Amino acid sequence: MKVTSILAASALAAGVSAQASASPLKPVAHNLLWPRPQQFTSGSTDRTINPNTVAITIVAVNGNQALLEKAAKRLRANSLSIGCNDSTVSGDITNVSVTVTGTDPKDLAQADESYTLKTDNNAVTITANHSVGALRALETLAQLIKPNEKLPFHVKTDAAGCATAKAAGFKAGFVVPSGPWNISDKPSYSFRGVSLDTSRNYIPVASILRTLDGLAASKLNVLHWHIVDATSFPVVSKTYPDLATSAYSKLSIYSYDDVKAVIAYAADRGIRVIPEFDSPAHANAYSFSKDLKPFVLCINGGAGGTPGFWPTCPEPPCGNINVADPKAAPAIAKLVKEYTALFPDSVFHLGGDEIENFCLAASPEFTNVAFPGQNITEIWDIKAPVYWAPKDGKRWVEGLGKVYQKYTDVLTKTLADTGKAAMFWEDVVLNDGVVAPKGSILQVWNSWDEGAQVNSMQKVLDLNAKGAGYKIVDTNNDYYYLDGGSGGWLTDRGIGYGGDAWKENYWTNYKSWQRVYTHDPRKSQIENRTQYNKEGSGLAGPLRGDVSAIIGGSVAIWGERISDSNLDVKLWPRAAAAAEAWWSADSFPDAAHKDFFEALPRLEVFRDRLIARGFGAETFQPYWCRNEQCGESFSGYGPGLAYGNEKPKAW
Repeated sequence: MKVTSILAASALAAGVSAQASASPLKPVAHNLLWPRPQQFTSGSTDRTINPNTVAITIVAVNGNQALLEKAAKRLRANSLSIGCNDSTVSGDITNVSVTVTGTDPKDLAQADESYTLKTDNNAVTITANHSVGALRALETLAQLIKPNEKLPFHVKTDAAGCATAKAAGFKAGFVVPSGPWNISDKPSYSFRGVSLDTSRNYIPVASILRTLDGLAASKLNVLHWHIVDATSFPVVSKTYPDLATSAYSKLSIYSYDDVKAVIAYAADRGIRVIPEFDSPAHANAYSFSKDLKPFVLCINGGAGGTPGFWPTCPEPPCGNINVADPKAAPAIAKLVKEYTALFPDSVFHLGGDEIENFCLAASPEFTNVAFPGQNITEIWDIKAPVYWAPKDGKRWVEGLGKVYQKYTDVLTKTLADTGKAAMFWEDVVLNDGVVAPKGSILQVWNSWDEGAQVNSMQKVLDLNAKGAGYKIVDTNNDYYYLDGGSGGWLTDRGIGYGGDAWKENYWTNYKSWQRVYTHDPRKSQIENRTQYNKEGSGLAGPLRGDVSAIIGGSVAIWGERISDSNLDVKLWPRAAAAAEAWWSADSFPDAAHKDFFEALPRLEVFRDRLIARGFGAETFQPYWCRNEQCGESFSGYGPGLAYGNEKPKAW
C-alpha cells in the first residue's frame, strides 16, 4: 500500500558537534539523533524533501499495516510542528519504503525492535523484522529530517506563524542532511521504562497519552503504571466498586474505557503498559471497600498508641494488609484477576515495597497468627526505648516470611493461571523472607546497605547465583528518581523515619541529566552510599555475577509533588537521558563513563523536538551556550576532566 505522508521534521539546534579528536564517539551530523544508533555512517550531501508530497510505501504482510499507517500520519503533524514547508519544492527524496519481514508476536515483550535505515539521492529504505522495529526506524527518520531554519518556540508553525517567519527572512523547507545514511540499530536493554504514579495526585488521561508520546520519541518501551497507592484507588473496579470512593473526585477516576484507551495508544507506539496494584503495604485506599477493610491494619497510623503516621508507616496515610489472615490473599487475588483481564501485558506488578513492620508488630491480629505461642515482646517490643525496630530481627523475618509467603503464593498463582509473570519491588525477597517464583522480575530501587556493606542489586545477583532465577529492572533511587528537587511536602517536615531522614531526601534531592545519563544498570560500579544519601568513601567495585539478568531500567516519577502541571518539566528531557543510556549502551566505549560534551548538543536538539510537539520540557542552559563554551571544555573532556576518569564536581 502506498500512502502520501509528511515525514516528521527534526530540529537543528545551533550547537556544535563533538570533535572526533576529543571524544572516542563518532560525531552525529548536526546533532540530529537521540538516542544515538548502535552503528551508522553518514556522508556530506544534503537532499531536499517535501513532507507534504513524499510517498511512504508500507509492506507488512505479516506485520501490522494499520499501525504503521497511523505512524505515518503522526509524522505529518510532527513535521509541521518544527518548521515551515516550502510547497514550491517537490523534493529530491520522493519515496520512503517500509518493509516488515517477520510476523509480529502477540506479546510486545517479545517484539524485535531492531531495524535498518538507508538513504540515497531520492529514497529512504527501512527494513525491520517486526512492526515495532519499523516504528523505531520511523522515529529515527523523523530526527534525520531537519528544517532549513527552525522557528523560535514562541512562533507557531501555522499559516500565520510561517507568514511571519517568511517576512523575517526565515528559509522554509526541509532536508535530509549529510547523506547517504546507513543505520543498523537495536536496543542494548529490552526493558526501558517510566514508572508513573497516578495515585498521590491524579494525572489526567490526556497527560498520560502525552507522556506516551514522549516515550515513543525517545524509544522507551514500557509504561509502568503505578495506578494506585495508599492515597487513592482512582480506577473503576467491578469486583469492589466502592474502592473508587477513595478517589479525590468522581471526575478523577479512570474508567475501563480510559484504561483501554491508554493501552491502545501505547500499543500504537510499540509501548507496553505494566500495571502495578501494590500490596500488602500502601494499602489505606483498600479500606474504602467494605469487603476489604477488615483486612487492612493500622488505618491512618497510630499503631501501638504512637502519634501520627510514624513509625506505623514511612509516609501518610498508613494501612497494611494483614498477610497473616488466610482470607486476605483470596480477597486481593479477586482484584488481581479482574485487572489481569483488563491489562493484556504478560507482566503484572504486585508491588511489595515498604511493608509496615511496626504496624504488624503492634497488631495482635497479625502477631497471634505469625508468632503463635511466642512472647512477641521478645521479638519486637513496641514499648521498648527503641520501639521502632525488632529486638530479634531474624525471628521477626522468619515469622513474617512464613505468612507473607502464603499470601504471595496465592497472588502469583492467580497470575500464573492467566499466563502472566509477576513483578515485585525487591523488598519482598531481600527484606521480608519471601521467595518469588523463578522468572519473576524484581524492580530494584534501594541502593547501598550500610549494615550489610553491599548494594541491593548485588544482593539479587547473589540470589540468582544460588538458582533464584530472577530478572531485574534497575530503578536505583540515587539515579532514577526524577520527582525530587522541590523540597519536602510534609507540612511540619515530620519527625523520624518519614520526616527529616531518608524519605525527605528523596523529595528534595535533584538528579541532573548528567547523573541519570552516566548510570548503566550492568556496568556502573556500586556506589558506597547509605540510604540516608550520605556520600560514602568511594566506589565498592563492579557488580558480580550474571548481569545479563538485568534486563533494563525504569526512571520513577513519584506523585507526592507531581501533578499534571509539572509532570513534563520533571520528566523531560531527563527521562530521555536514561533512554539513550539504555538503548545505546553497547555503542559507548565505556557505558558507565559517557561524554557529556558530546551528548548535550544532541540532547538539546531532542528537547527542541519535544517542545515543538507540545511538551513543557526543562531547559538546560542559556541559549548562548549552544555556540559558546559553557563548561570545563567545549567539546570532549579537557585535560582537567579526562574522558572516562572522573565525574563532574558539580554533581
